[in-house]
Amino acid sequence: MAASKRRSVVLHFDLNRTVLMSDAAGGRTMENTVDYLLSECTWGYVNPDRPSEWVCVSTASSIIAPTAENGQKLIPYKQFVDDAHPYRSLATVSGSDIDEVKKFNKAAKKKRTALQSAFTGGDDAPGRQVRGSFDEVMQKLHFPVGEQREAAKQLAATMPPSRLQEAWSEGKYYLLPSFLQFLSYLASPKIEKDLDVKLVFRTFGDDIVEVARELDFLVDGKHPVGLPALPERFRLKLEPSARRVGTFYRDGFKADGTALAVGTLTKVPFSSKLAEEGANAPNNFYATTDPSVEVIRGFKPIAETFQDMLQSASTLALRDYWEWWSAHAEDGQYGKLLLVDEEKTEDVSVFFDDHIEAHHSHIVDVRNIRSGAPVPFETSRGKYLHRVEPFAAITDPSYFTTLFETYVTK
Repeated sequence: MAASKRRSVVLHFDLNRTVLMSDAAGGRTMENTVDYLLSECTWGYVNPDRPSEWVCVSTASSIIAPTAENGQKLIPYKQFVDDAHPYRSLATVSGSDIDEVKKFNKAAKKKRTALQSAFTGGDDAPGRQVRGSFDEVMQKLHFPVGEQREAAKQLAATMPPSRLQEAWSEGKYYLLPSFLQFLSYLASPKIEKDLDVKLVFRTFGDDIVEVARELDFLVDGKHPVGLPALPERFRLKLEPSARRVGTFYRDGFKADGTALAVGTLTKVPFSSKLAEEGANAPNNFYATTDPSVEVIRGFKPIAETFQDMLQSASTLALRDYWEWWSAHAEDGQYGKLLLVDEEKTEDVSVFFDDHIEAHHSHIVDVRNIRSGAPVPFETSRGKYLHRVEPFAAITDPSYFTTLFETYVTK
């Protein structure tokens, strides 16, 4: 009886640059990723005499902009690069097919990645003035010298090649220490007594497998950080029969334009051929590659299936459809789907992602489950959506715990 009175809390966590600093989907190393995140919080202005040049004014990276001088409009380097290399969208470009837009956006993404991933390195780098911030962050991404670092390296020597194995072999964290501490906090008796917390890992990439491996170490009490073993409910089971993983497919804006394939992390390949197959594309794909996969289409059936998955597990993982988001210029209404019931005011359902911007969702598509309509950003911000600041997540050990307490005490 007591368990039924616990408040429902469903936490969706992006992976890359949110709870770990290795961007496999974006093709970045940890060092590249740190340069990228510093480009988000290092400030400068566009040279009025040479608009292709960004002039850095920060001496250290900071989430809050420094005071501007001489009326200069300060922008982060990331914004400068994004503005210089815009994307095209299928929704706004007439006469363009999927493959053409895909090719254009891939080229623009490559330019953005190259510039932002080399932000502080080299004598001519635009962010060379904040190289000290780079060194500080990289130091915090390593296990402390001594017992923990040696334990990580010893475990890595027993593991097959993987991104987790590579990080530990170099003495680096994979999941951030602030997130590891947060997981330990969630396992406390008080949280278990008062709250029914569910974790849902979300990613465009293929790194869910790596996260599951690290969670195994935490649950088995063998993680290098030496935290007490987490309860079994934190284990992420990947086998299809467990129904704890799924992969999204999107081909339309309305409620029937989204499908969820349950029991797989394999996504439907994206090309102009999908238009020929129509709504049957995901069913046809999985019928050929894995007939055991169940394909659910439509917001309400997906929400019902998701609730069933949550009833039987506390830790889930969903792979989102990057191709649909990318083909629409990375607009939030084509991004990672978050279905919410605005009438259930006591429940907590929030998506944490570093790509959420100050004035728009950018990467998360928040929809009202009853109407299927988009939830305005002014409504969802601070209620269903929260931008994670990677710099703070790395440098503040209590970062995620503090965020969590902010939402459950509202």
